[in-house]
Amino acid sequence: MPKKTGPPRPNRPLSAGMNPPSGGAGIGGLLLVIEYQDAAGRRRFRPVTLWSIKPGRDGVPRLLGYSHDQGDLRSFRLDRILSIADADGVLQEPLDVFYRQVLGVSWSPARAEISAADRAGERWAVIRRVARENGLVLAVAVARADLQMSGEEVTVMLDRVEAACAAGGIDLSPDDLERAGRWIRRMRPSADAVGKNLRELDAAAPAVKAKLIEFCLAVADSDGFRHHRELTLIDQFSRALLGESLTLRRAFGGDGQAG
Repeated sequence: MPKKTGPPRPNRPLSAGMNPPSGGAGIGGLLLVIEYQDAAGRRRFRPVTLWSIKPGRDGVPRLLGYSHDQGDLRSFRLDRILSIADADGVLQEPLDVFYRQVLGVSWSPARAEISAADRAGERWAVIRRVARENGLVLAVAVARADLQMSGEEVTVMLDRVEAACAAGGIDLSPDDLERAGRWIRRMRPSADAVGKNLRELDAAAPAVKAKLIEFCLAVADSDGFRHHRELTLIDQFSRALLGESLTLRRAFGGDGQAG
């Protein structure tokens, strides 16, 4: 078989007291390099000394082992393993044969296709959480305050979501951005949703809260017209998050005119 030159090789010993247990599938001490994709879609090579295999409550088996790059015990879902190489860099494929013959587990990568929708759903849930944590609900409420949402406003909000996700290690694909754009256009935040988002953001640092207010102002400004309902709503957010009203003075002090 061809050798896989990209992944690192696990060459560090286990920490003291972390000897692989006996029993299980008889795989304790096996060194592997796992190409693993986490729930956020990030791919990494993980040098692992394998301990055992355990069933998952969702029916997906887990590899349990010592992760050399993280220096701790970790479990790896089989449906998120993209490839496996041994300590010499030899790629082990097909994976279902390796699982069956070496690990004693009947698991086909084809079964991973069943959970592909679940992984995509998990990734999308992370993206939406990051967006909410960065004030998207408030920004959409501002954009909806004048009863219409412009393309420019959507663009500003998409840029914010993309930057926030990138800061969290999630690079959005064109499909992700298109889906996020559709989500933003469908959003109609209720008073309860806005109140919940304000409470979620209450623990943020003052500088972060100030940036959120600036974000909302940027959304209001993006279509070239500052509507008074938008500014009134932003002022309410400023009072709730910062305990003071600065936005109206700042808004009227600019070049734009309130409607």
